[in-house]
Amino acid sequence: MADWDFGRRRWAGAALGVILLTGGTAGAAWADPAGLMPLPREVREIGASRVDEGLRLQAPFAVRFDGYHDARLQAATARFQGDVNRLAGLSETSVGTAGPTLVIATRPDAKTNRLGAAESYHLTVDAQGVRLTADGPDGVLRGLATLRQLVERRGEGAVLPYIEIDDAPRFAWRGLMIDTARHFMTLETLKRQIDAMERVKLNVLHLHFSDNEGFRIESLRYPRLTTIASHGQYYTQDQVRDLVAYAAARGVRVVPEIDLPAHTGAIMTAYPELAAGAFDPNNRISMFGAAMDPTKPETYAFIRGLLEEMSGLFPDAYFHVGGDEVSAAAWNNNSAIRAYMAEHGYADAIALQDHFFVEVNKIVKSLGRTSMGWEEVAHQPIDDDVVVQAWRSSQATAHATGQGNRVVVSAGYYLDLLWSGADHYGRDPLDLDATPPDSPEKVLGPKPEGPLNAAQAALVIGGEAPLWAETVTDEMLDGRLWPRAALMAERFWSRPEVRDPVDAARRGVVVQEALRTQGLMDDQHRRAMAARLASQDADAVVTLASAVTPVRNMGRLTDVFAAFRSGRPPQIPSLTALVDVSAPDSVELYRLTHWASALAAGDRTAAAPLAAALAAYRDNHSRFVAAAQGVPALEAAAPASEETARLAAAGIAAIDAIVSGKPASAEWRTETAALLEKQAEAEAASSNVYKIMGGVPQPPALVLMGLAPVVKTLFEAAPQ
Repeated sequence: MADWDFGRRRWAGAALGVILLTGGTAGAAWADPAGLMPLPREVREIGASRVDEGLRLQAPFAVRFDGYHDARLQAATARFQGDVNRLAGLSETSVGTAGPTLVIATRPDAKTNRLGAAESYHLTVDAQGVRLTADGPDGVLRGLATLRQLVERRGEGAVLPYIEIDDAPRFAWRGLMIDTARHFMTLETLKRQIDAMERVKLNVLHLHFSDNEGFRIESLRYPRLTTIASHGQYYTQDQVRDLVAYAAARGVRVVPEIDLPAHTGAIMTAYPELAAGAFDPNNRISMFGAAMDPTKPETYAFIRGLLEEMSGLFPDAYFHVGGDEVSAAAWNNNSAIRAYMAEHGYADAIALQDHFFVEVNKIVKSLGRTSMGWEEVAHQPIDDDVVVQAWRSSQATAHATGQGNRVVVSAGYYLDLLWSGADHYGRDPLDLDATPPDSPEKVLGPKPEGPLNAAQAALVIGGEAPLWAETVTDEMLDGRLWPRAALMAERFWSRPEVRDPVDAARRGVVVQEALRTQGLMDDQHRRAMAARLASQDADAVVTLASAVTPVRNMGRLTDVFAAFRSGRPPQIPSLTALVDVSAPDSVELYRLTHWASALAAGDRTAAAPLAAALAAYRDNHSRFVAAAQGVPALEAAAPASEETARLAAAGIAAIDAIVSGKPASAEWRTETAALLEKQAEAEAASSNVYKIMGGVPQPPALVLMGLAPVVKTLFEAAPQ
């Protein structure tokens, strides 16, 4: 019998066969990895399989280090214990009571908090307590992350399973990228993401600090970057140092990005003499087509001074210098730059960009750092030590590794495109067909004839999921990143055969709820946004928001692209509508996906909770309509509410047919098929960014029916 509260007992999920590599049986208690994400390499059950077995957590751990330890590890164990107290419900009165023993054994590692740090660990939980052995301090942090996830509430207390785990990451670089330029993210918000990253073993936070919209770090050397180009929203140098130290304590490296020579509108607004031509700092179209002048010595002097100052704030070995989306017109429209190109034999703007990157790379190397850049920097062979970030298609990975460069793969992982977590999760960093190019003319290198060879695969050092912030505010960040970022953590850590999206969704529920217990604020912020829209019945808005998803591929900017097409001045939307409250993936939809798949596979115990959840969505429509009265942003979503109710009703009918074994009526099948086809057409309208830019009509309120895949599963499983 399945445990429909998403607990760990008595579950024999699809992932079980992957991790129970030695020992254990599918039906054994505690064998379920319900709260584990990423899945470890190997898990073995220890001892008896009775449901009540396990190490009871009635008081804080008695922590003992066996050999090496330092202040960072002591702080990590204190942080871990605080999380366990919250997860286990331990009260202050339990302090002083004898708790289980936690013995930690590790050794120094010269690469601690650097690329290639020792992150493997071995974890044993038995009646004598817990022993965590790691190859280095970073491995201790990863083991503590797994140990957190093993905590299960049991009645008034909590337990850990008797279990043995051997684990190590598949990739050394497992990152998130957050854009702080387009919408400023507070230090508190960034620290919250770092906390969550530690708990799912992500280890790189790439921060995009500069773009057309703003420059976000205090510069003492170039003060106009702060006084003019930041709009008063920036991180002081002391705050940057604090953030870097905060991340390092949690096993997260901070890699800064100062984008050059394009995406430099803020820099050129502060220092217009560096621009290749005139541009309007208040016109986004004008800024997007602007770039720095690569022919002036003053440009490189400025870059050297800026990178020298910024690199002093970031101890990481890698410094990201952008290099993406340079408009050829920015240089071709300047007669002096054209003359320079002719004099030096640069055939076109791409060749000039190659020259620019060579010069910038020299500066970065002179500062003792290693350059990282978006895939455009690898148009021609470059220094082997440069790390290339593939972003436009998976094909770039083959090109850059073929040139001998290490690659971090972001193609297929752009969280701002608002694809589902399952979509991102199904794409592997080594799969060259994972993300085909939208624009063949922009592809880097020829299409590979086959998979990466062993030498090329070894140069793929990991993956990174970017979140650009054109339509993401500080308040929205938690909900736009999580739980999808947890699925990305598994993609970058676990074995490549761990690929079941339904099982990932099942575990994602448990992980997301634990992250909320430990401080993630996606749910609180979503409710606050809903309350501002409908204070009299915010729950009706929250309920609908959990059943819909935003349109994909920058569809939130539909009105902006319409302005571009008509020549009107574009305005970024206020980001206060239902589409902004909704999540690309919600834990509610994760639950429904799991229940529907289980019911379709024959597990009738899933019927009751699934039907109850769908009934709540069906009955929410009248509440939502009442709450929406007089609120234009919500009134526009009334059709989406009605469609959600219709889908929910269709799903309930399918459940009745499956449970009874009696076919539903032909009329129901016809109506439901038409309803699902309508949702498929709505989904297709935002299937790529060019449809959005071209004006393909989008669904009401810019939301898709998150219930559609759930109902489709039930529809296909219903007897005919």
